[in-house]
Amino acid sequence: MKGHFYISFVSLYLYWAILNLLRKNGLVGDVSVNELLFELSRVFLVKYSDGSTGLSEIPKKVEHLIQKLGVDILPKK
Repeated sequence: MKGHFYISFVSLYLYWAILNLLRKNGLVGDVSVNELLFELSRVFLVKYSDGSTGLSEIPKKVEHLIQKLGVDILPKK
């Protein structure tokens, strides 16, 4: 049962951290925390048959959100 409370605490902490990031950048009315996480979940790490890895195609909406948030989480092209 302790693990459940710990995971709940960490997820609540991360939710509020993301919400504060949205507030700081004036995006609360445009996108919710759930929408942001859903959009970011559309980017995958792909492992190719030769052993190399790369990101799947990054949707324009995701690039736009990341740019507006001012975070650097995607590799440079």
